Amino acid sequence: MILKTIFKYGAVLLVLFAGNKLRAQNDTIYLEEILVTEKRTDKLLKTNISAESVKLQNVHDVGEMFKTQPGFGVIKRGNYAMEPVLRGFKYEQLNVQIDGGTKTSNACPNRMDPAVSQISPEEIEKVELIKGPYQVRFGPSLGGLVNVVTKSVEKVDAFKVKGDIAGGYMTNGGNYYGQAKIQLLSRGFDASLHGDYKNFGDYKSGDGTVIPSSYTRTGYSVKLGNNHGKSKQNRIQLTWRQGFAKDVDHAGLPMDADKDNSTLAYLDYMAQDISNVIFQLKAKVFGSYADHEMSTRNRPSWTLTEAVTPVTSKSFGGRLEFGLKPGEKFVQFTGLDYNYTNKEGQRNRLVKINGCTGDTLPKPKQLVDKVWQDSKMSDLGVFFENKYQLSSRLLWVIGGRFDFVSYAIDDPAADFSELYNGNIQPDNDYNLSVNTSLTWQFDPGFYVQWALGRGVRSADLTEKFINHLSVGLDAYEYVGDPHLKPEVNYQTDIIVSKKWEVVHVYADVFYSYLNNYITAFVDTTLQKKFMPCKPPPHAKRFANIDQATMMGLEAGIGFYFARYFRATLDGGYTYAQNISWDEPLPEIPPFTINAAFGYKSGKVDTEVRARYAAEQKRVSESFAETTTPSFIVVDMAASYAPLDFMEINGSITNLFNTNYVEHLSRAYKNMGPNTGSLYYEPGFSFNIGVRFKF
Repeated sequence: MILKTIFKYGAVLLVLFAGNKLRAQNDTIYLEEILVTEKRTDKLLKTNISAESVKLQNVHDVGEMFKTQPGFGVIKRGNYAMEPVLRGFKYEQLNVQIDGGTKTSNACPNRMDPAVSQISPEEIEKVELIKGPYQVRFGPSLGGLVNVVTKSVEKVDAFKVKGDIAGGYMTNGGNYYGQAKIQLLSRGFDASLHGDYKNFGDYKSGDGTVIPSSYTRTGYSVKLGNNHGKSKQNRIQLTWRQGFAKDVDHAGLPMDADKDNSTLAYLDYMAQDISNVIFQLKAKVFGSYADHEMSTRNRPSWTLTEAVTPVTSKSFGGRLEFGLKPGEKFVQFTGLDYNYTNKEGQRNRLVKINGCTGDTLPKPKQLVDKVWQDSKMSDLGVFFENKYQLSSRLLWVIGGRFDFVSYAIDDPAADFSELYNGNIQPDNDYNLSVNTSLTWQFDPGFYVQWALGRGVRSADLTEKFINHLSVGLDAYEYVGDPHLKPEVNYQTDIIVSKKWEVVHVYADVFYSYLNNYITAFVDTTLQKKFMPCKPPPHAKRFANIDQATMMGLEAGIGFYFARYFRATLDGGYTYAQNISWDEPLPEIPPFTINAAFGYKSGKVDTEVRARYAAEQKRVSESFAETTTPSFIVVDMAASYAPLDFMEINGSITNLFNTNYVEHLSRAYKNMGPNTGSLYYEPGFSFNIGVRFKF
């Protein structure tokens, strides 16, 4: 409540002060990025995970890129399609986008296909992160924004052809992979084609246990671009991307993915220096389609009941944004965006044996369960963001957005409709999000920033409409509530950063107060629908809780010395409490420390990295969450470029063959006698790869 009061009066004072006309800054625009890179705000509120910084880690799933980032954890259901958690915000609480405004949504109710799985790590230039509800220009943001930026084309003055081809092998799992890229470049037109292939097997944990984790994935992307205008400052770009995964083991879920196919297309347009007032226009339209099928074909339960679930997800939308200079004193961004999602699908069950009595049925019984109930969600938003330079040392940013959110459920299950007495059409949501920040730049290497924000998120289609499906980390069936209220996050961050010639230190302290936080509870009035003879007897229902809070910090220090050497140390901790239920919030990453020491010259790049995760004792009893022991894991990596066109890379992951489990990983489900076992991480692995450039 204190933060809510501070927010209310602080925002009023800042808005009243907004009448001052202040000096604008010069901007450099990039098409795929979410932010304008400015002289003073390039690294404020935003942090980046560059592809270069994680290249030595030999990442082959986008979710893996977040493992070594302070404040992040990773949800793992299999060795494919891992998903980031920031401080404790997860799933739709994080606004995940591709190339600044492109949205895609999972078709699988168990999230075997999150947005980050629909792009290959080899295509990524960087991942932009905004921690907290401090952006309004790219959709609603409750806990933060993650923008995956793909590699842009090189600007040239004459025709040029360039590309690369790479491949490698990992001993633990017998994994092999390859990728190739070619670009045709000129001053006015360019074309890029990228393709990749991965074939991963079951790996062994540190104690030698074989972990079901195999998958095969093929993907490709095409980019076509045109630069035009007097100085080629304007650009139009078409991107088409498809991915095809099959035979994906998800031991942490009740089913495996037989196929996971995705298509994503988007058209971007950017114009600059349009007039004295309009210095920039950005427009985007996009569409995505996910075709997913999961089954129990390789699970023990197949002998009792054959279950196959084909599901689809369709999304489309766009955004339009103007960059304005009403005078020479400030910069404003204003615009609108729209996002629509439709999910369909059913679970087909052929029951052969009564799971409660063990009796074989004289004739198998065919049953159909409505998974998504043909549910739909649309969000139309308008926004503005103003940037003021109050003085040579003080920058002020203020922004706001309003979202109109509506839903539809066009094929409801009879029992779901009956549960709510036929009242299953949600009300429309009208959400207001605002934020502001002040940044004191005391010298080029030293700044202090204070940010304050109110972020609002409407419930997603799972939370509204899921009907007796096991979508959590426990064995409960989950049931949606079409009358959930939007979540509200009141958050403040204080950030301090100081750079000397060879040392960089930073710290980010945050506090978050949450209203109408969405979680699930055991509803003793709601009986389990499937296999009622097996525990647990009741189902969980999604609900709002009145009050919850999160607080914590991320901090780090880096040394860069003797020209070629670097040493870094960073860490993060989040304390999260469900005030209303007097227990910890579930699925919070434990206290984590990362340390690295490296050497980099013109041809050689080496690094030794260690990660420590403390025991997570603060777990949610109502969520059936279990504690996780601490661990330390050490990796080594190196790359060598003997020729300008050739690079050899090698690494040893889990050098000491530690047997460990991440806190956010799912336990085994529907795995016979192993059900409930922890999903351990890979043990020792030697990895080798080579890349050729032309």
